[in-house]
Parts: sequence; structure tokens; C-alpha cells
Amino acid sequence: MLRLHFAPLTRSIRIKWLLEELALPHEIVRVAFNRDGDKGFAQDTPAGNFPYLEDGDIGLSESGAIVQYILENYGEGRLEPAIGAPERPAYLHWLHFSEGTAANAINTIVWLTLYRDDAEQHRAIIDAVRGTADQTFGKVETTVSAHPYLAGGAFTAADVMMGFTLWSAKMLGLLTDAHPKTVAYLDRLMARRAFQDAIAESQR
Repeated sequence: MLRLHFAPLTRSIRIKWLLEELALPHEIVRVAFNRDGDKGFAQDTPAGNFPYLEDGDIGLSESGAIVQYILENYGEGRLEPAIGAPERPAYLHWLHFSEGTAANAINTIVWLTLYRDDAEQHRAIIDAVRGTADQTFGKVETTVSAHPYLAGGAFTAADVMMGFTLWSAKMLGLLTDAHPKTVAYLDRLMARRAFQDAIAESQR
């Protein structure tokens, strides 16, 4: 059985969400989150970070890699366009954009405002990062203004990846009504039962 090392309010939510969407049996291994920045936030998982997935003798970290692994081995063609499908390039773009680009601003804001006590000394950086986040969400806004989901008309794992990023941004006040289509898109994602189950796991 798949075993997901899980800590509340981490990217573990993203993998739990995917597992629920696919209705895959799995075990949750709850782990306390280490907030000690002096120790580099090293977590008590085999890889030292979240999320971490075990599948028999296989262990894997990095949420994007885990998503791809799950889909390749257990997805049975669900939640991703087939190779060669016209929606595939957009799917791949957004699947990796969520962490490769969109999460950068979130990571910086979290570091400077939640894990340090000198945020006011870095106000110029924080304001600049907020501007970068605004530009990033503008790209999402353009896409979801034209299509209900990032890769077109169907919900995919790219929406799982980006959905967690946008949810995090909303919690931090980075995603605002300045991007109404993106907010509405996130609301649709948050209404999904699988997302709600993942959030509920984080609240236990």
C-alpha cells in the first residue's frame, strides 16, 4: 500500500488530494513539522522534507515527481492528457509552473514573514515579491478566463499542483480579488470532495 508521510499545511496536502481524486488506498504516516530554521527545517522523513511517498521499496520526494509517479503507475490514464493529445503541452507547462515559478514568491514570503522576526527590515523585498506574485497570478488569470481548467476543459493533475499553490497564496494574502477569475477557479477546486478530504486530514 502507498504510504504518505504527512504534516499539516505542507505540500503533503497536494499528494493526499491526488490520492483521493484517484480513490487509491493509502496509509497516512503523520509527522510533526519542524519549524526550527536554525536546523534548516529538516523534517523527520526519509528525505528530510515533505511530501514523501513510500511504495514498497521505492521512496520518493518532491511533489511534482510524486504526482507523475502516481499517475504513471496507478492513474490508468486518469487526470492527464494522453501523450500526443493537443492538451498535453499545456498540461505539462502548468504541472511544473506551479512549483518552478508560482511557488517562488510564496516560499520567500513564508520565510521572511513566518519564520523570521525581522520582516520590517525586509519590506522592500517583500513588496517586490508581492509584485512578482501578482504577475504570476496574471498568467493564471488569462488561462482560466479562457478555459475552466489549466489544460482546457477537463480537470487534471496540473490543477492539483496549482490548486495547492493558489490555496497557499490565498492563505498568505497574496491572491486577491484583483484576479477574480483565478479566485473563482480556486473556489471550484476547493469545492471538490477530494480537496476537502485533504484539508480535513491537515486539521486532524
